[in-house]
Amino acid sequence: MARHSHSALSVNQLDLSAWRTQFAPEIVGDSPQIIEALETIRHVAATDCSILITGETGTGKELFARAAHRASPRRNRALIPVNCAAIPENLLETELFGHVKGAFTGATNPRTGRFMSAHEGTIFLDEIGDLPLAAQAKLLRVLEERVVSPVGSDSDIAVDVRIVAATHRNLLEMVEQGTFRADLYFRLAVVPVHLPALRERSQDILTIANLCLGRSRERLSRNVEGLDASARAALAAYHWPGNVRELAHVIERAVLLSRKPMLSQSDIPLPVKSGRFARAADESGPMSLPKLGNELSDSSLDLRSALESLERSLIDRALHRSGGNRTEAAALLGLNRTTLVEKLRKYAA
Repeated sequence: MARHSHSALSVNQLDLSAWRTQFAPEIVGDSPQIIEALETIRHVAATDCSILITGETGTGKELFARAAHRASPRRNRALIPVNCAAIPENLLETELFGHVKGAFTGATNPRTGRFMSAHEGTIFLDEIGDLPLAAQAKLLRVLEERVVSPVGSDSDIAVDVRIVAATHRNLLEMVEQGTFRADLYFRLAVVPVHLPALRERSQDILTIANLCLGRSRERLSRNVEGLDASARAALAAYHWPGNVRELAHVIERAVLLSRKPMLSQSDIPLPVKSGRFARAADESGPMSLPKLGNELSDSSLDLRSALESLERSLIDRALHRSGGNRTEAAALLGLNRTTLVEKLRKYAA
């Protein structure tokens, strides 16, 4: 392992508040789960141990990865993020490890892979649970031997990288199912860090909402001062299947469209202000159809609106039942995962 000329700060000598200010200013909240996750990152940041960050989509896994990098001796080198789910399987090897000129048709120039770009820095492998088994075997070799072999090359190139991986999936279940290598899992999960869903740290919802409001107000140049009681109640009641990311988008949209100095419940998009989406509406039994009859008056018999409301409600219940896991929610609904994702995008727009 190469030695770094840039020495680590004595991060363990800083109290957590000072450490957060210096290395993790974007991470907001004081719930016990967040404090525990931050303390773990602070304790291991100066090492080269691999970190595996788990949690639902939108919980802020990349923010924790960035904090680990900033607080490490590698902070002056690159942090290279890789979304493993977004790269087509046939391009994954060349994206990660690069290729030489002439390696395949169209390879007119050599390509530097992400691992080589992260040399002496950190590589953040997001959605590691989506990595195909063949690519998992190649990644394991990199972790064990600290070398990469570009596509089309007979030579190995030494790389010195710190690995931070993240996933919303349960990798241990995948190991049992044979879809994720056990040896790779234990290589990645030297330091496991789990991030709670926003509904599991409801005490942080309004703190995060106010921070998002301030940032959106500044970025959008809007004169919005804060949240009134009705808006605060609506935000606190919703169970946030999209977690912090969804909350940030909701606040940004409200700030953008509001014409009043204080945001009220009427400024909050429908999924938040509807009681059908409240955290209290948690059924443990079979998913039942919401009763819409009492919500429709003779003057508002809009079939399309009623069906959309019913669809949103069932999607919300499925996400809640599955703990935010979109694959499981899609199975409950009898949909393909991609169909569910498209519907969520439509209702978030």
